[in-house]
Amino acid sequence: MTIALVGNPNVGKSAFFSRLTGVGVEVSNYPGTTVEIIKGTLKHVGESINVVDLPGVYSLSASTEDERAAMKYLIRERPDVVINVIDATRLARNLNLALQLLEIDIPMVVALNQVDAAQQMGIKINVEALEAELGVPVIPTIAIRGQGIDTVLHRAIEIVSPQPVDLPYSGRKQCRRCQVKYDDHVEQAIEKIQEQMPGISRGICIRALEGDRDFIEGYCEYPEQVMEAASIPPGIEQNHGQPIKDTIIKDRYGEAGAIEQTTQEKRQIPRQFIDRLDEILTSNRWGLPIFAMLMLTMFYVVFKVGGFLETLIIDIFQTYLITPVSLALNGVHPLVVSAIIFGLLGMEAGLAIVIPFIGTFYIFLSVMEDTGYLPRAAFLLDRYMHRLGLHGRAIIPLLLGYGCNVPAIIAARTLNTHRERIITITMVALTPCSARTVIIMGLVGVFVGFWAAMSIYFIELVIILLTGWMLGKGLTGEQMGFIMEMPPMRYPDVQVIVKKTWFRMKGFVYVAFPILIVGSSILGVVDELGLLAVFEDMLRPVFVGFLGLPAYAATAFIFGILRKEMALEILAVLAGTAVFIDVMTPLQIYVFALVATIYVPCAATIAVIGKELGWRNMVLISGFTIVLSIVVGGAANLLGLALL
Repeated sequence: MTIALVGNPNVGKSAFFSRLTGVGVEVSNYPGTTVEIIKGTLKHVGESINVVDLPGVYSLSASTEDERAAMKYLIRERPDVVINVIDATRLARNLNLALQLLEIDIPMVVALNQVDAAQQMGIKINVEALEAELGVPVIPTIAIRGQGIDTVLHRAIEIVSPQPVDLPYSGRKQCRRCQVKYDDHVEQAIEKIQEQMPGISRGICIRALEGDRDFIEGYCEYPEQVMEAASIPPGIEQNHGQPIKDTIIKDRYGEAGAIEQTTQEKRQIPRQFIDRLDEILTSNRWGLPIFAMLMLTMFYVVFKVGGFLETLIIDIFQTYLITPVSLALNGVHPLVVSAIIFGLLGMEAGLAIVIPFIGTFYIFLSVMEDTGYLPRAAFLLDRYMHRLGLHGRAIIPLLLGYGCNVPAIIAARTLNTHRERIITITMVALTPCSARTVIIMGLVGVFVGFWAAMSIYFIELVIILLTGWMLGKGLTGEQMGFIMEMPPMRYPDVQVIVKKTWFRMKGFVYVAFPILIVGSSILGVVDELGLLAVFEDMLRPVFVGFLGLPAYAATAFIFGILRKEMALEILAVLAGTAVFIDVMTPLQIYVFALVATIYVPCAATIAVIGKELGWRNMVLISGFTIVLSIVVGGAANLLGLALL
């Protein structure tokens, strides 16, 4: 059995999916698109059930890439049942999609999500009345807490399975699926199509009248005949003063509004603290200063917490592991000693440098997402983003880029034009992600000073804005308006924040950490054989002569292409210590961090850029960052020497 989750953006669909499937999921692009489809499995009475999380869409009109992918999946893959996740706080808006799904001949269950948030807003929905209006099961849920999830699952299984399920909502007699009563001219056109094509469903007639050729070709055996039968007499559109598609959409929204009025009661409630906070966060007077303070506070806490944990872990490793092991290996073959000690140094670097800084940063990012603050930041910065030829929505990928460039680049798909995606993705590639934050805070912040570390963020910000401004002036193309839904502010959920943080960090724990340890051991053997010296001599004119760095920094930068934080970890391994101030000057530490945060993104980011923008643009962006990092790093070195 296959269950498809469908719903508007920001309705809690992802939380619903994760509650059903856990963390074992497969992410892949739907064939012929760049849109990700997330798949997972669950067990029910010993049987496997496939669950597919389709991208959040407002309709099935195929006007965006996400809508096309969702629509194609539904008509080509034909899931056994659809779970339509609806936001109870925005019933009418969500019902527009539900009404479209009801016109497709796929069994459906409605998960009325966020009923707790609706209650706090004074909204009460009569579930039985809504169920009677739609003609399909409606189950109230709070996905973020797991409430109602099992009931929805069992109800979905019951629809396509003859076996009875003993649940409160089981066995409730269902009415006929809701059919929107369209304008008389539209209804006459539907009858005309059904007369010419006997047996064709009402839903297909409606999609044919809307001109949705992709849908008709996916559903019908004779699509050309259906589209020909759906030809619209010119008089209909002239009488309405609009295309028949707009008339259908208008009637569908009208039906959604009527259902909302019938099934929903709303009472006035006293203004809550979070409502007043929302007004302050988005106000012209206080919004931007608060945003700046939040970002500064975030970096300061990351610096303090990460620095404390880094020092603590290094002391523990050096005292209780590396020193005793070095003494125990006295007299063993040098190649074996190097492999073991370098491997331990790699483990120390991973635990002491990455986890404290990345973990702390991701906690902040998860809080910003869970409270709904990210869209508000986009709203605040919209007017300034226009000067780069973008709009406020582009700030979300840029802010996500401070966590990881890969999902940030994928998030740029929501932008409407290719021009906007090129500008945004190039800016994201220069954004100091959490791995770069590890280098900045774990190196400059700890051994040079907090404000020295913040100056690197400032230099990065200037570079990002200048790059965006130049691309905005130089690239031609259409600029789109700014339309984005603002989800309600909510209190953060500790359990959700912990899960999000772990989900983002587990890639390092499961993938990068083993590579780091094995790679460090191999580096120890290569170093003992003298091969690293040959490589470093080749790059000495640039790294030692121009940048003023130790020769082994070249090797660290090469490993940084695999994963950015590995540049610092390998530097610690090659230097023989994570107390960098003992082996490098403050200027060298600063230049190393500056170059490491600018030059070519990690391998995963490079691959995603190539996939999203093409390999030519990927090479141009990567080459630009390499040249820029050397120029900026060299300038910082020369300026530092002059001042010192």
